Amino acid sequence: MSIDELDEFQGVTPQLVTGWLLANGWTQTKPRWWERGEDGFLFDSETFDSLWFWTYALAAIYTAGNVQQLLCKINPRMRKGMPSQAARAAHAGPWVGHMGGEFPLVTIGHWGDDGSFTAGLMLWDARKVAEAAEAKYQCAFWPCDEHGAKVRWPEENGAML
Repeated sequence: MSIDELDEFQGVTPQLVTGWLLANGWTQTKPRWWERGEDGFLFDSETFDSLWFWTYALAAIYTAGNVQQLLCKINPRMRKGMPSQAARAAHAGPWVGHMGGEFPLVTIGHWGDDGSFTAGLMLWDARKVAEAAEAKYQCAFWPCDEHGAKVRWPEENGAML
């Protein structure tokens, strides 16, 4: 299996990887050369789509070779804010939702045509979800199957909706 066949790879960009590296103590010391303490590796964003050296090198350095685990750290499978109308229309099945705050809530529900999110006995009104997505609560969503297992984000022509 190649790395781009893993679900966790969906949506990974050079900017996402760079941001994660900077947030986790790595520094760029030369063009495209990254170091953290004694460790170092080359990350060439210009050849990002064709060369996976950076992933395997970083996995060997940071996670003892588990590429999928590394991708989960770099690219968490919950997206902040409301999914686009196109994504909601493309995945008519359930979505897992998370709303942070004083009493964090994780739930599974369905989107209504008006943008409301119905989860069990609870209805998240579209305006409230949009407000919470921008506020401190930071709503996050991801499509799932009827058992709550996350599935791939809807795509069109290879781009996430």
